[in-house]
Amino acid sequence: MGIFDYKNLGSEGSKALFADAMAITLYSYHNLDNGFAVGYQHNGLGVGLPATLVGALLGSTDSQGVIPGIPWNPDSEKAALEVVQKAGWAPISAAALGYGGKVDARGTFFGEKAGYTTAQVEVLGKYDDAGTLLEIGIGFRGTSGPRESLISDSIGDLVSDLLAALGPKDYAKNYAGEAFGGLLKTVADYAGAHGLRGQDVVVSGHSLGGLAVNSMADLSNDKWSGFYNDAKYVAYASPTQSAGDKVLNIGYENDPVFRALDGSSFTLSSLGVHDKPHESTTDNIVSFNDHYASTLWNVLPFSIANLSTWISHLPTGYGDGMTRILESGFYEQMTRDSTVIVANLSDPARATTWVQDLNRNADPHKGNTFIIGSEGDDLIQGGRGADFIEGGKGNDTIRDNSGHNTFLFSGDFGNDRIIGYQPTDRLVFKGADGSADLRDHAKVVGADTVLTFGADSVTLVGVGHGGLWADGVVIG
Repeated sequence: MGIFDYKNLGSEGSKALFADAMAITLYSYHNLDNGFAVGYQHNGLGVGLPATLVGALLGSTDSQGVIPGIPWNPDSEKAALEVVQKAGWAPISAAALGYGGKVDARGTFFGEKAGYTTAQVEVLGKYDDAGTLLEIGIGFRGTSGPRESLISDSIGDLVSDLLAALGPKDYAKNYAGEAFGGLLKTVADYAGAHGLRGQDVVVSGHSLGGLAVNSMADLSNDKWSGFYNDAKYVAYASPTQSAGDKVLNIGYENDPVFRALDGSSFTLSSLGVHDKPHESTTDNIVSFNDHYASTLWNVLPFSIANLSTWISHLPTGYGDGMTRILESGFYEQMTRDSTVIVANLSDPARATTWVQDLNRNADPHKGNTFIIGSEGDDLIQGGRGADFIEGGKGNDTIRDNSGHNTFLFSGDFGNDRIIGYQPTDRLVFKGADGSADLRDHAKVVGADTVLTFGADSVTLVGVGHGGLWADGVVIG
């Protein structure tokens, strides 16, 4: 069973569902955070924060900021469409659905009732080579809006956020039905006319969009003639959680929005550290970014009132980091509540910062810890327990603090270095085809033994008393 496994789909089916849900969710934002994501990666926080914020607003030659019409920006909205099309999805137009509600030039649907008019959702279809409709995707957008009306739409969405938290009663539960009741009926009719059932529908969303996913799941039995009762629901960074197992709620532990509401109710912990586990949620995934790593930035706890913590809420941080978890060679060893540390440092911070489990502002982590590196040159430090460490691409340096770790090198890893390797550690090499490689790489007998794997290599520094690693346990 893997960390994102959903109902009875199994690991492969759940992975496919996650990939579809993430693709749909990211498309719903049309790359609105592109400028900030690229600016942060290049400049980071701290002294680089001004440049990061400028990038968020104005973009650059390799990103588009939130202000439209900057001539040197690439068209990141076009890129968002190309990415979702590459994932096999294409927008379904209002004309194709026979829907007469408000829609913009990009095909985004807007809320239908007064008080919900800034809510937005995408409707997409997946087709086979003959053009037959196979699945429908519904992607709710979070608190934001198109670049042309970002401020006004965001204000409207913020009102919805406050109403969901503070009342009236059941506002969060009824949100999707109030905002898109007519559209969702039209989509159900369209799906039925093409021979599809509820189980052929993927519903996803991030933040306020995740709240809409949980709302739609709660309403699915009694509204729309029960058509969506068997739909697949995946929510990212949702402040609310639907009862039962209809929704898979995925989020970072240090995301101030994720699980902010207890179910759908505001509590005092909503404004402080809210780390309560729920049946439908992942509870211990950490985005190891510049904010999380910094002692200075962590003077105040994670909170929706602490704006600096919102870097862990960015959709792009979810798309990159969560996808690396999905593609990890350790995926099937991770359970729903495993502790998973995902490297999301900026380029400047990555050179001097050790990625590790700091367990900040959260309940004590228990059990195995999985640490997933980035595509850059990471510094990764294991803890005192038995950690599972996957450096990923790049030339990584890994520090062993326990002697009971498992190091996984997959596909085209770089020239990596392990400091403090001991005979009780385990090395696992996996080829690009997923096969484990346990060839006789020879005994580890010296302090600087180099094990060659194709064109890549691992240097073991400070080896313990020598020994064989080839009899280690293969993961996956």
